[in-house]
Amino acid sequence: MVSAIFILAAALAAAFLLGLLKDEQRGVAYAITLLALAFMTWISADWTWAFAMDGAASVDIFTAGTEPPFAINLRVGLAEAVLTLIISLTALLSALAMKDALLALGRRAMAVLLVATLAFCGIVLTRDIFNLFVFFELAAISTGGLILLSDDERALAAGFKYLIVSQVISILLLIGIIFAYHATGTLNIDGMADAAQSILPGSRQAFMLAFFLMFMALVAELKPFPANGWALDIYESAHPAYSAIFSAAGGAAALYAVDKLLLVGGTAWLPAATGIGVVTFVGANLLALPQTNDRRLLGYSSVAQIGLILTVLGQRDVLGDLTGFVALGLLLAHSVAKAGLYWLSSLVAGRELSAWAALRGHPLMIFAFATFLCLLVGLPPFPGFYAKWELARVLAAEGRIALLALILFGALIEATYLFRWFGYTIKRDKPAEDIACASGNVIAICVAAVTGWVLGYLWGDAANVMLGRGNLLLALPLLFALAFLLLEWLPAWTKNMLAIAGLVGYFALTWGDYDPLRLIFFVIFLIGGAVILLASFHAHGRRVGFYPAAMLMYAGMTMLIEATDTFGFFAAWEILTVGSYFLILRGKHSEPHALSYLVFSLGGAFLILAGFALAASGAPLGVSPRLTFALSELAQVAQPLAPWVFLLLAIGFMTKTAAIGLHIWLPGAHAEAETDVSPMVSGILLKAGLFGLFILLMSMGKQQLYGIELTYVMLWIGAITALLGNLMAIFQEDAKRLLAYSSIGQMGYALFGLALMNHLGWLMALMFVINHYIYKSMLFLSVGGVAKRTGTRAMYQMGGLIALMPLSFIAVLIGIIAMSGVPPLSGFGGRWIFYNAILESEYRLPMVVIFLSGPIAFLYLFRLIHTIFLGQLKDEHRKLKEAPFWIVLPQMIYVVLLLAFAVVPGIALRRVDEYMNQFFPTGGLNWSGLNISSPYGYWDPIAIMIIVGCIFMTLFLWLLFVNRKAQKVKQFNIVFAAERPYRPETTHFAWNFFAPYRKALGFLVQPFVTQFWGAITDTLHTGADIARRFYTGNGQTYAIHLLGFVVAVYLFARGI
Repeated sequence: MVSAIFILAAALAAAFLLGLLKDEQRGVAYAITLLALAFMTWISADWTWAFAMDGAASVDIFTAGTEPPFAINLRVGLAEAVLTLIISLTALLSALAMKDALLALGRRAMAVLLVATLAFCGIVLTRDIFNLFVFFELAAISTGGLILLSDDERALAAGFKYLIVSQVISILLLIGIIFAYHATGTLNIDGMADAAQSILPGSRQAFMLAFFLMFMALVAELKPFPANGWALDIYESAHPAYSAIFSAAGGAAALYAVDKLLLVGGTAWLPAATGIGVVTFVGANLLALPQTNDRRLLGYSSVAQIGLILTVLGQRDVLGDLTGFVALGLLLAHSVAKAGLYWLSSLVAGRELSAWAALRGHPLMIFAFATFLCLLVGLPPFPGFYAKWELARVLAAEGRIALLALILFGALIEATYLFRWFGYTIKRDKPAEDIACASGNVIAICVAAVTGWVLGYLWGDAANVMLGRGNLLLALPLLFALAFLLLEWLPAWTKNMLAIAGLVGYFALTWGDYDPLRLIFFVIFLIGGAVILLASFHAHGRRVGFYPAAMLMYAGMTMLIEATDTFGFFAAWEILTVGSYFLILRGKHSEPHALSYLVFSLGGAFLILAGFALAASGAPLGVSPRLTFALSELAQVAQPLAPWVFLLLAIGFMTKTAAIGLHIWLPGAHAEAETDVSPMVSGILLKAGLFGLFILLMSMGKQQLYGIELTYVMLWIGAITALLGNLMAIFQEDAKRLLAYSSIGQMGYALFGLALMNHLGWLMALMFVINHYIYKSMLFLSVGGVAKRTGTRAMYQMGGLIALMPLSFIAVLIGIIAMSGVPPLSGFGGRWIFYNAILESEYRLPMVVIFLSGPIAFLYLFRLIHTIFLGQLKDEHRKLKEAPFWIVLPQMIYVVLLLAFAVVPGIALRRVDEYMNQFFPTGGLNWSGLNISSPYGYWDPIAIMIIVGCIFMTLFLWLLFVNRKAQKVKQFNIVFAAERPYRPETTHFAWNFFAPYRKALGFLVQPFVTQFWGAITDTLHTGADIARRFYTGNGQTYAIHLLGFVVAVYLFARGI
């Protein structure tokens, strides 16, 4: 292999060679620059392959023909090879991206770029502390020059501020080096680390002060919060291609310099690194929250990510051999994503976040943008996800819960502003000026996006080899979903056929692998998903983006059922979350609701992550921390951790079921989603939370926290959710929002049944899972079809559609009969099991609340069918047709399913009832043919169907007879007697339908929960706006900030 010293030599030689060229030979100079950077990249890649694949040992490279301390040595190992590869490849791609700027400024600018790359690589390779100082000086000088590549008039001021601060850093570093050399007698970092262990007590304090100065100088290079205003100005005003180098390459080099220096300081300085890192991570993300300038926002994110990696380095004492896996995973994800985003920003003319809407119409750029965001947030299957999992697992095992909480909080804030940005890109008005697709930029962006996916595979493979984790990119459901990215050129109907075939085929191949409970959910997720996808045949064109998102959600659902350990379960949870987010975002006015859904879902996911990590640390088997932890082992979590694990997991799962207090994302997400997406979200997605609760309760059972029975609290949450969900539904004017609030209430019933903790309660919850999927999917499709024909979702703008849309009317009628729980449909069976379950329970007051919610549900069901299909027909609706065939077809399938399930419920429930005997040996149902009995009564579905059918036909025929001569009231038989209505809608009987109830019960549905979460959001934004005033833009002030930061850390370290 070529010696790693040629990485430095090539850059230096090329820079000198550029000086020999004439100014007009700019093309030749540019070619030499690219060749030199490509050669450096090749050497780094060659060494990386040797270490990672061939298991080569680290190599020391001696200069001047002798070993240290008499000469400077370089070292190349796996870490050094990877970091120099990051630096040189970023520089190469940035050179492509800023081709025009380099050619305009000539060979001198190219030489400075080579020197900057040389300096960053030298920082990584050198093992000499003074040589490190020299390379930092070279980096500072070249950075000051490269900032001037920008056309932004603020770049000159930003560069000047940087030079001021860099001189302060240089002074601190140089003074520290002088006194450290005096104390240890060597400039070699490894020799200094060895000598530091044997320094005499009298000299130790002086050495520690010297180390502190060196440490703070290198930490300052990481742009720590809040002494980083100068760096933010660079990120905002420099050429975006150089900002990519400054963030990815410069950040990587400075981090490794700090890591090497920590070898000298030892474990005593790890808490300082951790503290600075976590404060930077949280603080920078908070200040990014209200930011509207794209490049400054990326600057805040860069500072935050570097802070997170510094935190990881500070946890070396507990991470041990995993430090490299976690830190490199986060660093690679940050470097690739941040460089890619800066290159993307050069395509967009405006600097407002909403200006990125110009990317619409360029699917490849949208895909790259989404890839970079997922890399930064640490979503599967990218390296940051594996790193995040291992970091949380180890921190929980070591009892560092507060640090874990801060990291997860910062990560949630970062995900919020990054995906808010993505929402702006997809939903905001597209600017008049299109993106500038320069070939160099596009190449750099595409290489970065592909690199992100390659790294996802490599990190998954490493996790599989080192830790026994499965490689997520080898999971068949995920591969099937990702394959649709390559099929986006096909028409929508072709992709829909492939999607349905994939869901049904995978079910046919694997259904025999699951227990009866999992099989029920598996049928709903896959077969149920296939039935809903029939409605997608109504869409025309290519429908770009729909099928990858939908299949990603279904892949997550499938992997959730298949998961046997906590890692697989959490990975599936995040996959289905991001897939469903992209689906919800497709709605016309869904931008804020999709963001709300994502924030609550990721917040819940982080609670699940913390719960699983805590569970692994609290299990009595094996070593701590546990590398793998089966879901079944949740039952073995010991006190006092068990109730805390239960609480974290329960809240995390309830974010998906939209339990009261966590429900505010659901109404808008359901209502604004596309016609065929609403049933997916309501009928299928919500069941993921219930499945998680089933797993939790089956494993951990009842838990007490400070004497409070947690399942009893869940019982109350379920009852209140059912009551308030139904109550909020009756006051909705929007038909889809009515159904959305209805879903909240229905999930409350299921949660209540689970929390009863008896055999029939769980069976009732599962009955609600099946019923809710069928009738809510059917109702959303029916209402969606009506809205598609009428052009509105407002019920007061409808009426009299029964004759024009009879099939939709039949579907809604069957659906509300099933939902209301009256005979003869399956809803009655669920209600019968529910009554039997509560008779076995000892809790009475929650039952009163849950009973009150039943009549309220009848009110909104009556309103739904009456205001849409009955009453007077609107004049503009007289020529309407039935909903499109492909929307009606699944509705009719659901009608048949409801009738079949009502007649033979044992097809789905009998095996599950027997399966639940292992958890509750008594209290099950007795199955005798088609008859079902319990200690409190029996249920004969066939007899009920016959009796109700006879009664219905008798009454129907009687009504036809007595009304045979009745005169119909027509539209203009009703007039106003010289009255002028306030607004036209107030003349419709459906407007403010339950006004009297609002006067009596309206106080119960005041938006207190929305106001609570809104107050938290406003507080964070306001606090961030106030804190941002700290950055005045004055270079002298920034220098004072840095000195103040150094003093503050010193005082904190001394315990003052």
